[in-house]
Amino acid sequence: MQETRQVDLTKDYFSNLGLPCSYQIDLAALADSHRLLQQTHHPDRFAASDEAEQRQAVQTASYLNQAYGVLRSPLKRAIYLLELQGMEPLAPTNTSMPMDFLLQQMQLRERMEELPAAADVEAELEQLADELLVMHKQLQTDFAAAYEAGQLPAAEVVVRKLQFIEKLQQECNDLEGRLLD
Repeated sequence: MQETRQVDLTKDYFSNLGLPCSYQIDLAALADSHRLLQQTHHPDRFAASDEAEQRQAVQTASYLNQAYGVLRSPLKRAIYLLELQGMEPLAPTNTSMPMDFLLQQMQLRERMEELPAAADVEAELEQLADELLVMHKQLQTDFAAAYEAGQLPAAEVVVRKLQFIEKLQQECNDLEGRLLD
């Protein structure tokens, strides 16, 4: 039987979920750890406890859900890792991007705008979605390499790129819903 791990709300998400503080994590281990901790610290288990213990259980469950959501998302996990290093990758004043990426953004946006008029909307949409997925995976690899090498400013740029690609992926999904329904 696995021993019950306590949750310290002052520690980082990785520590509390028993994971290495790294971008590349085992998502199955994350899910298992989250499930185990949620079972142990679920507020329903404290229904007969005093009000302070009930409140603590609610706070712990909320913390665990927040931690799981952050660590499960490639973008949120990258942001969180940089924040642990004292950086603010999405600060409003932090908008510098390489020119080639800005041009690529413009081209991708133009393709999105032209999709409704395409001869084969479904095929074009699928091709764009596939390209965005490849870009997203490459950016995850780029972030991991920069972060692990201690190149935090480079990792910060990758986070902003990831944010753009994820936003474009969502817009692509939304467009698919509108065009193919």
